[in-house]
Amino acid sequence: MADKKDRFIVTTGEPVGVIAAQSIGEPGTQMVLRSFHYAGVASSIATSGLPRLVEIVDTRKKPATPFSYVYLKGKAAKNFEDAEKVVKKISEVRVNDIARRILENFSKGTILIKLDDQRMEANELTAKGVASKIEKLTKIECSASENAILVKTHTKNTKQIRSMAVQIGKLTVNGIENAGRAVIKQDKETGEFYIVTNNSNLVGILGIEDVDSSKIYTNDIFEIYRVFGVEAARNAIARELDTVLREQGINVDKRHLFILADAMTLSGGIKNVGRRGLSGEKESIFARAAYEETVKHLINAAAFGERDDMRGVTENVLIGKQIMLGTGSVTLAIKKEDLAKISEKKGKK
Repeated sequence: MADKKDRFIVTTGEPVGVIAAQSIGEPGTQMVLRSFHYAGVASSIATSGLPRLVEIVDTRKKPATPFSYVYLKGKAAKNFEDAEKVVKKISEVRVNDIARRILENFSKGTILIKLDDQRMEANELTAKGVASKIEKLTKIECSASENAILVKTHTKNTKQIRSMAVQIGKLTVNGIENAGRAVIKQDKETGEFYIVTNNSNLVGILGIEDVDSSKIYTNDIFEIYRVFGVEAARNAIARELDTVLREQGINVDKRHLFILADAMTLSGGIKNVGRRGLSGEKESIFARAAYEETVKHLINAAAFGERDDMRGVTENVLIGKQIMLGTGSVTLAIKKEDLAKISEKKGKK
């Protein structure tokens, strides 16, 4: 049986936080500020490199370029026609996407939406169906002709009519709201079809029958947190960090990434690593002051009589004291008898 010490993943006293910070921070500062074209969604530029790394550690509420991977099950995963049906259920179509022009008539208080026949046909929509959807969402009277929709605003206020026209243009008339445009991709290894969207709405997408809920993924960490919980968000943070680093040709041990992800999600939510998150909420006064807003933290601590027990790394380094990790984590003791023998030997020399 192996010795118990050999089974330890990390040596006792190892400063894992400092090593993780060095392992992520050092290569992170050398990243190239560039973006790449995301092949899954046409006309979508996915943020990568340092901007994406900053997005993750700063816990931005919404990524600059959100996207989702939607995996299918059953026949839809292997049959293109069935997969295409799922795409049409997901792909978001707004009034602006199917309208050639939206004209406001301020004297009559109406809005005329001239529809694009080709776009309507591609999305299998009818003018009557779109008018019904607009009327349902806005509670405003609509009437449809062959290729146009007339919206009666019942007001002649220019500002209100213009505001209504803008709002109507943004209405989702088909697909899932905020899911974005969806395209079909095929896995080269398995041959199965999956869908990529240039936005994210997990709740809406999960409601579709042919979607495999166990494989769905988005780069929007906060949406993963809201839908699947904090453990899923923790895994997503580590995965996104790993993806960003590997895209730049940087290989960082995943254990370092999970330490950062654990620290960010320890409270049950998601916190950034800056002054309004982990660094700003440290128990140690000196540790908070060493990061940012030094004078503010010291004045507040003095005003409220705070006490610093000097247990962490930063505060001990700051005052030149040995940290309680590594060699500083152990205390050596010696028996009096042994000390006497050593002193006796020294005396003879």
